Parts: sequence; structure tokens; C-alpha cells
Amino acid sequence: MQPSLGFKESFQESGPELSDSRFEELVNAHGRHVLNVALRIVGDAELAKDVYQEVFLAIWQRWHSYDGAVNWGPYLYRVTVRKALELARARRFVPASLEDYEPPGTGADPDAGLRLDEIQQKLTRSLDKLPKHQAEVFILSWIEGLDHAAIAEILGCSRNSVRVLLHRAVKELAREMSEYLS
Repeated sequence: MQPSLGFKESFQESGPELSDSRFEELVNAHGRHVLNVALRIVGDAELAKDVYQEVFLAIWQRWHSYDGAVNWGPYLYRVTVRKALELARARRFVPASLEDYEPPGTGADPDAGLRLDEIQQKLTRSLDKLPKHQAEVFILSWIEGLDHAAIAEILGCSRNSVRVLLHRAVKELAREMSEYLS
């Protein structure tokens, strides 16, 4: 059972009547995964619901242009990551997995907590500066934990492109974060 996010109302306002059972099947089959991916990236349940709606609204608006041969799993993953990054950048959220990170030995030291907040903010700003594809590859690899083959399939590019984009992203992030890497 999918979360109640007011889709029919949103879709009714933006396009034709929601009567295509194939679209409803798509939402029912992949909606939970879209919501979970969005939540892992943005780290905020309300913003993840916004991403969920944005993803399916974008698909509904172009529903007539899709043919029956769409591999929805990777396609939805790619759209979800892009929408989540757009909304997170717009609202300056830190990805959820970074919020949970606690460096070894920080314990109850208040200075360590402040330092971690500073590092998270710097990393978020650094990710914002990366070209869109580099940021996507970095998040899919380092935060989502996907291998190069899966990322290549999701983004519709070669594994070599993934390696190059990831190398460039890590190199740039290392340069941006150099004061924290010693």
C-alpha cells in the first residue's frame, strides 16, 4: 500500500483525468522505492514526499510519450535522484547518511559536534558546486553504495564515464575539503 500523498488531486490539476490503470500500476509498483530513495538523499520525510510527487507528476505530464519498452526501475531511480538533488540544493539539506555520521571518538565533546556541523555544511556547499552529473555519481556511489555498473545503467552512460565522473567529483571534493582531511 502506497503512502497517501494526494496524487490524484495533484495530477487532476495538472493534466488529464487520472484514468490510466498502467500509470496507477507504476505508482503502486515503484512508489515505495521512489519515496525511500528520496528520503535517503534528502533526509527529511516531508521533502521526500515532495520529491515523490514531483517524480510521478513529471512522468504523468509526459505519460503519452512513453512507449511500452521503458525499464521503469533504473529510469525512476535516475529521475528520483535528480529531483531529490534539485530540491535538496534549493533548500540546502544535508543528505541523510551524512547527518548520521559521527567521527570516531567524538563522544560528548561539544566542540566535536560543532566541527561535524561545520564539515557537513562545507560538504553540502561543495556538492552544490559540482557539475550535476558528478554530484549524481558521487551520491549514487558514496551515499547510496551502488557499484559502477548499476550507476551506469541508472544514468544511461558507460561504466568508464561513471569512473571518470566519480574521479573528478572525489578530486574536487578533496580539494574543497582539504582543511578537514589532515
